[in-house]
Amino acid sequence: MIRKILVAATAVAAIAAYAAVTQPAQAGSCAVVSAKSPGLNEAAASGRSQKKLTAHINHWAHKQGLKTVRVGTASTACKKGTVLVLCTSSAKVCP
Repeated sequence: MIRKILVAATAVAAIAAYAAVTQPAQAGSCAVVSAKSPGLNEAAASGRSQKKLTAHINHWAHKQGLKTVRVGTASTACKKGTVLVLCTSSAKVCP
């Protein structure tokens, strides 16, 4: 009996999560903007990805028809490859 309740609750939770994710973004909602960039070392890749992130934020704001936006704290994560370092910067942007 308990197992049936757990299975039903899990199914309902999965459907609710899917419905929440598939809804289109409404005007005035926030978005996560990210940018990737390679470099020979971590400092170069990090700086380049942050510069690209700024450009992506400006592009997002222009597409939304906004003159100013609020930007949350940007985070940068880097991975070392065989030759290059790949850094990804992301930030939450709100109107």
